[in-house]
Amino acid sequence: MSSHLPSERIRWGICLAVLALLLSFSLVAVASATPPPPEYRARWAAPNLEYLNASDAGFFSTVDLYNSEQGLAKRPPFLPNVSDNYYYTTFTSPGNDQQYLDAVWYFNTWDGFTKGKDELNRYLQQHGTITPVVLNLSPELAGSSISDIRDLSGTEQWRTINATRYEGDGTSGDFLTFATNYFPGENYYIAYYGITGSTNVSEDATHHQHLLAMTSIPRFVMSHWYEFDPATPMTIPDYWSSLASNPIFNPKTWIPFLMVFIPILLIVIGYTFIPIIVLAYISARISLWMDAHMTSRTRAILPLIVACCLIGVLAVRAFYIEEISLGWTDFIAAAILVPMGVLTVRPLFKERLKYVKPKSAVFLCVVGTFYTIIIGALLYFFLGVSFTSNAGSLDQSLSYIVSRSVVLRSVILYLMSVVIAIVLYAVILFWDRIRRRRQSKHPVKDEDR
Repeated sequence: MSSHLPSERIRWGICLAVLALLLSFSLVAVASATPPPPEYRARWAAPNLEYLNASDAGFFSTVDLYNSEQGLAKRPPFLPNVSDNYYYTTFTSPGNDQQYLDAVWYFNTWDGFTKGKDELNRYLQQHGTITPVVLNLSPELAGSSISDIRDLSGTEQWRTINATRYEGDGTSGDFLTFATNYFPGENYYIAYYGITGSTNVSEDATHHQHLLAMTSIPRFVMSHWYEFDPATPMTIPDYWSSLASNPIFNPKTWIPFLMVFIPILLIVIGYTFIPIIVLAYISARISLWMDAHMTSRTRAILPLIVACCLIGVLAVRAFYIEEISLGWTDFIAAAILVPMGVLTVRPLFKERLKYVKPKSAVFLCVVGTFYTIIIGALLYFFLGVSFTSNAGSLDQSLSYIVSRSVVLRSVILYLMSVVIAIVLYAVILFWDRIRRRRQSKHPVKDEDR
């Protein structure tokens, strides 16, 4: 009997490995590179009260919010809809009757932006008075407890922001316009920060009105290009010139990157080495136990059942205790889901191995899957913070995943483990095939002895 794998099986194995790699890249692309659609982008300029000091944090209480995804039946109070993509929030101040309004309109073309501005100006002139003003938000920025916000207070653009002050029926406040490259393509915003119910605005109310503005814009300007009161369309840089200017393609930037990345990677590997080896050994022993005590069909579906049961338990638990940030539950889930992901794909390759023992293949795949995820997470962080000129594109997706439930993170972790395990098994199968070819060319006599 020939020791070579049939050519048909070889072709299917190569196709499977290529498909697994493509699936891996698609998962990474969806997780890290896909920006939200235009109808979701207005909310990114809404106030983020986490930027406030502790002394100011309790001053605002959200009363109502509305966005364009819910339809155009409702519009911001006292203001028109000048874009199909908008988001507004109303706040109240505990202890008094003061109410605040934040409204944001988003445009992804210059023509739409200028048309929206003209329509808004006509409305404002008909329903009140407008006055050009120059805002200085640096005192409020300097008062923030977040270092990134304090650092922005020294930039000149924050000291002279061209704005339009509006005093009308039912609301008074300031309109700001700005452009940013936070998302791919052109991005223009009109934002309004005002007070409702009274046109007699006190200094205190104006101060808190500016605090709302301060909590909205910094997420755009940190590590991004931006321009207040844009007078000309955004100039989108040429693709190849932007690549050339990107530090990730400059070899000189790799030296300091590696000097930071490699020591941290070694520390992480050192702290995780023994736990991962133990988990891999346990997984290998489980695979032997499954071979001895279960039918082939049961062995094939048991890891998937275990993973689904764990995720189901986490989903039920989420009704009572919801974990937003990474915690011990995530580490326990990883310790179970990664080995289950490896064991899920094991039946596809187990019978094809000749020289590599199935137990050894499971052990190697569990170790490799864990470290692939760890190294990928570290690279994701370092590339987002240190290398890319538009780091927020990575931060957006990471914050999206982390800000969701532990159930979603567990599902993503299990799917990643399955995909990585398929690739690693394909590599082991390829190496096993090479061993077969060498053995067929140089057979060992009395092999059974």
